Amino acid sequence: MKKIIVLLSLLSLFLITGCTNINTLSIDRIIETVIKKDSKLKNVNFEGYSYYVPRGLKFINKNEYNAYLSDQYNNNYYIYVDVVSKYNKIKHKYKINKKAFYSKEIKYKDKFGYLEINEHNDSYFVEAMYNYMKIEAYVSKNNLNNTLSDISLILSSVNYNDKVLDTIVGENILNYKEENYNIFDTNKDKSDFLDYVKEYDSEETTKDEDSIEIEEEE
Repeated sequence: MKKIIVLLSLLSLFLITGCTNINTLSIDRIIETVIKKDSKLKNVNFEGYSYYVPRGLKFINKNEYNAYLSDQYNNNYYIYVDVVSKYNKIKHKYKINKKAFYSKEIKYKDKFGYLEINEHNDSYFVEAMYNYMKIEAYVSKNNLNNTLSDISLILSSVNYNDKVLDTIVGENILNYKEENYNIFDTNKDKSDFLDYVKEYDSEETTKDEDSIEIEEEE
């Protein structure tokens, strides 16, 4: 049954990528096809939430609600899950950046977010936020569409356990410090994850009470 669900969930993506080069697709097509789906896929579970990590990506490090991943193209991803904003049901409207290479608000049912891409030297700086998860990445121009496909799969799959969040956030809301990292704001040309990498890159991968092993699909 699990295999059937996985195949059905990825069918629409396969139809546009399996018979054609994904690099020939428009960004709009990738986003519409992948991110605006109610994906039920998951292969990593954390306290209060879970999501799906596509094949080819691996965890480098994790600390609380931050995660640092890399892919087969040597692109790095910084992931941040804002459980406090999720718990408080904060809404925010994205303002289109006309100077960006790509800038678009994303809405689907009761979920919202944005995708903004800016040129950074010989690469792109991607900022994607959806359903209270934000992913930042520096991406080589040749790998942009492949990376956007992976990012979209992750964002579309994030799922929250409200009962757990009520316990870990609701009962301890006063203990949460005000975050300097705002998922609703874009950084335009500089990624906060570089500071994260600098701080944690020399340490061993953090597991604490969570498991960051990617579960194998049955």
